[in-house]
Amino acid sequence: MTSTRQRLPGLDALRGVAALMVLLFHARGLILPMSALSHGYLAVDLFFVISGFVLGRAHDAGLAAGGGRAFVRQRIVRLYPMVLLGLALGAGLLLARGLDLATVGLLAVLGALFIPVTGSADIFPLNGPQWSLMWELAVNLLYALIAPRLTLRRLVLLTAGGGVLYAALAVLFGTGSLGSHGADWFGGAPRVVFGFFAGVLLARLAACGRLKVPILPIWANLAIVIAVLTAPGLGAGNAAFDLVAVLIVMPLLVGSAAGAEVGAFGPLLDGLAGISYALYALHIPILVSAADLATRGALPGAPRGLVGAVAVMLALSLATLAHRYFEPWAARRLRGFGREPQSRSTSLPSSITR
Repeated sequence: MTSTRQRLPGLDALRGVAALMVLLFHARGLILPMSALSHGYLAVDLFFVISGFVLGRAHDAGLAAGGGRAFVRQRIVRLYPMVLLGLALGAGLLLARGLDLATVGLLAVLGALFIPVTGSADIFPLNGPQWSLMWELAVNLLYALIAPRLTLRRLVLLTAGGGVLYAALAVLFGTGSLGSHGADWFGGAPRVVFGFFAGVLLARLAACGRLKVPILPIWANLAIVIAVLTAPGLGAGNAAFDLVAVLIVMPLLVGSAAGAEVGAFGPLLDGLAGISYALYALHIPILVSAADLATRGALPGAPRGLVGAVAVMLALSLATLAHRYFEPWAARRLRGFGREPQSRSTSLPSSITR
């Protein structure tokens, strides 16, 4: 199937900074107060819109022509190896903390099969962020199935329907943070449907010259993202804030950043973008283990902040190594997955593969 391979540095920058904010959001209680980054979970919605825009821009025409199988294969090759690495990391750290092998093994099998544990606080106890990767793969499959019949009108209706259902659930639960917990795991479905297909819609409008979003400087886009994620908690007003951010701000930001240049900060932002997926997929087991060590006082004399800082640096270092070595190795190993042996796969830039 055909795809465009021109990078979108503005979207890479947006995603890289958002991934860093997710790391800091989950480091609350270690290096940041719990009141910080009160809306950090909204970075996931930004990821969904970026994913829809990038994949829609690259594959919309090919999928409409019937290239669904190749697309799904590509997405599994891209996402699944890091899911397994995150599960292995989470399992190893839980075993080190004393959880029995039988329980860890069962959780690993369920995680590898993307079967959520809906009776648990986190539906993927070995690695919490896997909930969004489950829905990402699910929406990719849905996109591949319906793309040949996805007219612009149907795309608008699908996006609007996801937004309406997400809004109803956000009001019901009092927050837009839906999908990761056992009590609201199903809320991830409308959340990803709106975000992903809003991105596809933006890409389709951009392709035909009908996307009319002001192109802000990249620093302005990044400042808005940071402002949204760091906004203070609003109590009963959280749901309203989240819905404005998700349904309006995030799509506009993606449309703006898609046309933005990154300038002198390009190398730094490209580096963050490159490790963003690995960082998202691997950081939680490290931070959870660090918080456990600090809470139990297992490192006498080590301040909690120091433990947290070391954990953050470990997460960044591991993500860098995984991106540099594990991802290319996995891509080579899976080169022939789901297609004829003579075909070849290509490792694409981060703004295209994610």
